[in-house]
Amino acid sequence: MTLDTAASHPTMSAADRCPLPYTSPTHLQAVAYLHGIVAADPDRARVLELGCMSGANLLPFATAYPQAQAIGIDLDEEKIAQGQMWVQQYGLTNLQLQAMDLASLLDSDLGKFDYIIVHGVFGLIGGEARSALLAYCHRHLSAKGVVCFSYSTYPGGKTEEILQDALNLHASLAETPEQQQASARAMLSYLSLGLSADNPQGTAIAALVEEAEKLGDVSLALNYLQGLNQPCYLLDFNAQITQEGLSYVGEIEPHTEIAAHYGEQVDSLLRAICPTGNKILKQQYLDFNVGRKRRFSLLVAAERAEKLESEIDTSRLDKLSWAGSFRRVMLNKGLASNAHITNTGIQISTDHELTQQILDVLGNAWPASVSFKQLIFNTHFPERENDEQEHEKNVRESLYALLKQGISSIHFCVGECAYRKSEFSALRVLPNCGDIYPAFNYWYESFTLPSEAQGLKIPMGLLDEQAEGSLALLDELHHKGLMIGSALAWQRYLQKRMELAKDVNEVIHNISPLIMYSSNASGGGLFKASDVIKVEKSRKEFVNDPIDVKVKRQLYDLLQEQKYSEARSLAEELTVKQPDNLQNWITLERINFVTGDKDAAIFSLAKVISMHSNAWLVYSELASLLYNTYHYWEAINLAYRVIRCDGSIAVAWNVVALVYLKFENMSGAEICIEKAIKLLPNDAAILNAMAMTLDTQSKIDEAIIYYRRAIEAAPFDLSLYSNMLFALTHKNDITPRELFLEHRRYGEIVENNNSTKLSVFLERKRDKNTDRVLKIGFVSGDLWEHPVSNFLEPIWNDISHENFSLYAYTTTHKYDDTSRRLEKGAVAWHCVAGKSDSELFDLIQRDGIDILFDLSGHTGYNRLPVFSLKPAPIQITWIGYPGTTGLKTMDYMIIDHNYAEAGVLDDQLTEKIIYLPFVKHFEPISGCPDVNELPALSSGYLTLGSFNRPKKINDSVISTWAKILSSSPKIRMFIGGMAGQAMIDDFQKKFANAGVNSEQLIFEKRVSIHEYLRLHNKIDILLDTFPYTGGTTTNHAMWMGVPTLTLAGTTLASRQGVAGMKFVGLDEFVVLSQDEYINTAVSWASKLDELNVIRQGLRQRIIRKKNHNINAAFYFEKALRRVWEIYCNGHEPYSFHIDE
Repeated sequence: MTLDTAASHPTMSAADRCPLPYTSPTHLQAVAYLHGIVAADPDRARVLELGCMSGANLLPFATAYPQAQAIGIDLDEEKIAQGQMWVQQYGLTNLQLQAMDLASLLDSDLGKFDYIIVHGVFGLIGGEARSALLAYCHRHLSAKGVVCFSYSTYPGGKTEEILQDALNLHASLAETPEQQQASARAMLSYLSLGLSADNPQGTAIAALVEEAEKLGDVSLALNYLQGLNQPCYLLDFNAQITQEGLSYVGEIEPHTEIAAHYGEQVDSLLRAICPTGNKILKQQYLDFNVGRKRRFSLLVAAERAEKLESEIDTSRLDKLSWAGSFRRVMLNKGLASNAHITNTGIQISTDHELTQQILDVLGNAWPASVSFKQLIFNTHFPERENDEQEHEKNVRESLYALLKQGISSIHFCVGECAYRKSEFSALRVLPNCGDIYPAFNYWYESFTLPSEAQGLKIPMGLLDEQAEGSLALLDELHHKGLMIGSALAWQRYLQKRMELAKDVNEVIHNISPLIMYSSNASGGGLFKASDVIKVEKSRKEFVNDPIDVKVKRQLYDLLQEQKYSEARSLAEELTVKQPDNLQNWITLERINFVTGDKDAAIFSLAKVISMHSNAWLVYSELASLLYNTYHYWEAINLAYRVIRCDGSIAVAWNVVALVYLKFENMSGAEICIEKAIKLLPNDAAILNAMAMTLDTQSKIDEAIIYYRRAIEAAPFDLSLYSNMLFALTHKNDITPRELFLEHRRYGEIVENNNSTKLSVFLERKRDKNTDRVLKIGFVSGDLWEHPVSNFLEPIWNDISHENFSLYAYTTTHKYDDTSRRLEKGAVAWHCVAGKSDSELFDLIQRDGIDILFDLSGHTGYNRLPVFSLKPAPIQITWIGYPGTTGLKTMDYMIIDHNYAEAGVLDDQLTEKIIYLPFVKHFEPISGCPDVNELPALSSGYLTLGSFNRPKKINDSVISTWAKILSSSPKIRMFIGGMAGQAMIDDFQKKFANAGVNSEQLIFEKRVSIHEYLRLHNKIDILLDTFPYTGGTTTNHAMWMGVPTLTLAGTTLASRQGVAGMKFVGLDEFVVLSQDEYINTAVSWASKLDELNVIRQGLRQRIIRKKNHNINAAFYFEKALRRVWEIYCNGHEPYSFHIDE
């Protein structure tokens, strides 16, 4: 972990500025418990703080526990006066602050105390005075009392003595206290300006000087000029406290006594050199190791020492409650980083997944604490049913790791914290959040408040519409733990936040805390039985009346007619007329979802949840929406919460499966989708998810079965048919004719669906001037950082804007730097994700598009049904899909003229073919690594490779590769893009069954794009997959100097590699049979010098293809003019070549 560790500055200056979390009685009770000591509950405890300065350290305790009592003593009368003013302003009657010297204190009888905290000036005294003070503490301890004593220690204190001597040397001639101060600070300046690099203690002295310069005059004098600060060894301190009837327990900052906090080597060496169970001796050894200069020790009466644990008892972590303000740092593309931000702005990072989840749970419950059982409940993976004991053990170990790290933002207590005990029915701002300094929460954290927080009134009450402008401020107060109320108060507040949400991120940020404060203990939440009763008594927020039958019919008709805007308006009217009717909002959510406005659907569900925050089915629908809007991390975590509380909701299981599938956790996806399908065996979405899970694992035949079942369950969902068609292109034994007929069936379905609409969609009249500026439209879901854009950009960037106007219709909400580059070249950029086919048709017609491109085919987010309505006179499919659309209304397909000879592919397509030469058909990634020397020349073996999608590596491909590897032990195979170890193990098993030695196989998991490109430096030749060959990977490899051996098949998908190799004149890497494929691969092992020549010149071949007199769009523009002329002349589309 990369975590912050509590600093060890002199405590007297820190306590003067803000509370010290490790001195709060809540914390001290928990630390004592970890050592086997029972200390008093803070609620009614009596606390004495010696060295309290202005009393800032007692303010949170006194305000949080009005039935408790606290007394603060200090020498500094000015500081005490300041503190007394604060006490008066807070209206505190349970906190007394007094100025008193040691002698007066020792003569006083202030009564018995549960917690005595000694630090500041009282922590500086030594010798007999310290003994007297320790005896006083012992006499005034209650039966459950503990002492916390701060003192300087050797060996680190040796450096403090050096600084003391230096300051006193320069101040020795001073005659007044002012002169003494000035002289001391002058010496500090002298030392800070530059110690000799040869000074062996320079680093330690410099650190002390920096601390000392921050001290006030009184603190500087007490620490360094008056001879008070007298360090000692722990062994000597222990002897002193033993003489006064006290025993050492441990440190109030537990991590400082754990050797492993300072590193595993420190821990192992300490165990080796000091194996004894004597705690004091071990701690003394540790002090020597780490150079400790200060301790803050927990002490008890000697008669209670027999209950002490020699070390922290980790089993007692189970009985503590835990708290912390943590918010996950999010990345782009719906992913979460491994980091959290605390409410003080510190970033904490860890790669440990369970620890990340624990911090998430603490953040959701904040400012309240959660129990060990609640942590277990909220962090277990629902699909892992048989690991409850192991999970409990893992949670305990994670908590100990957090404790060991000493993270100042992690808080723990015995039982419930002050926030959990609150019974306020409405949230209140803590009493210090006005214009009184300092501002603190009940976990002893202090903050500088924004000016807007000044003068906030309490109780705050529920939000209203006028409070919207204060939402950011309220979020900040929440994040800083400066609001308090019962679980019911928090639930009502968070429900109101959901109701007022104007941004999807507001919903996301508040949904998990809302669930935490709406669930009871059995659901891992903070709701109490008494809260449930209060909710039932006051529940009048909403009704659940069915929608009028006539209105439902009207909505249905509008959807059938694809009048999406009108349907949404009608549904919105319902919510305006009856805002408290749950069914109105559910209806609006369904309409928004069906019509593609998923963000609006999220807000509709947020409204439902604001009225009914225990509806797990609604949460599961929200999880599904979050997945569909690319909020993958939030989606799976919300689905987890639903499943933990109600495992019978299939939608939630499906969401988890889809996210696992997205990130190729195949074992997790299979488990979850099987659970979903058992609950809803005929649900189209779930059947489709099962098909995709099988499809991704190259189980194409099984996948097709489930795709067909999904289509049968939802015959009008054309995306299901497209998914199946895409899978069929990977099927090894399907004939071109069979593949074409499957695509054509899709076309027939679309055409039949649209037959009644065609009469409505009349073709606009066109200006058939063959030389005019043409409007070119592009419909795609891939106009972002996607391989389609790599192929599109060379044309897009070079096309003549004097002759062609570009219009983009992006079918998703994805928008990134690539999108921005593309948009700069467009006359219009439309996001059409929420438009119906009819609305998109109308938009394209209004734009007057002459030639409309489909860049998706049967891949995700395609809008092929719109093309069946013929919104443009000429329609062309290109790039996105290596196969026919199956539509008769799609006029042309553009392919590289190297794909095949004329006539070879004609009977596989409904489109006519435009055979196009390219001078540049792929945009390389910027910052690509240089091409290196052929690896085989230095390694002594030929490394073959594959970066194609793992689903393309079918059994036939494995069998062929296995024969190549078996031919020689000096051939190895590098396979990249593995989703995880489970996938690697599966492939290793398949290759082993085919007789391949495991030493010949190298697997690599998914990496960043630039690391992926660098991996080509390890590979001599790529082996293409079949029947679905590589497109993007082949082009990346060519740029990196690596040729691809490809098997020319009979379909478009099986000839992508052919086009790539012929583009750079490497016809020798194109073969026509599997035997030739094997023989050619093996033959290159004996032609390494020739292969290296190809490698060194391949990038230059690509560069030379671009003639300086011909830009990348030259031939593309000629094709556009040609199809326009054919149209203007009244001819039907026909196939043609554009000659080089």
